[in-house]
Amino acid sequence: MTAHFTDISVNARYDELPGLMASIADLAAGLGVSTDDSLRLQLVIEELFTNTIAHGHQGDGEHKINLALGRNDGILTLRYEDDAPPFDNSQIGQNFRLTVEVGGQGLGLIHGMCKAIRYQRLGQRNITEIEF
Repeated sequence: MTAHFTDISVNARYDELPGLMASIADLAAGLGVSTDDSLRLQLVIEELFTNTIAHGHQGDGEHKINLALGRNDGILTLRYEDDAPPFDNSQIGQNFRLTVEVGGQGLGLIHGMCKAIRYQRLGQRNITEIEF
């Protein structure tokens, strides 16, 4: 089976999130993704998106966030790109807290819901690829 990817581009603004989540749910359904996997995908995207705005850009802006969603041989893949300062989502790092607190658990959550995470910095863009 050949890969099929669908691209989405939104501004790094919190008010873009509801529309982004609706688009992702529709795309996932079109790719035959189960409801449970679609919800997992949406949660991971929400974490990445809000982290880009809150930590990468320190607030709403006109920066572009690009996503590509695809399925190849049964593997659902998300490609997430932003132009925030370099940040490797594939590494949890030594500052990761294992205790339950409000906030600070997003990377652990992402890692727990994915089969593989790859990161690269290409020019001024962070590129994270996640397999579900």
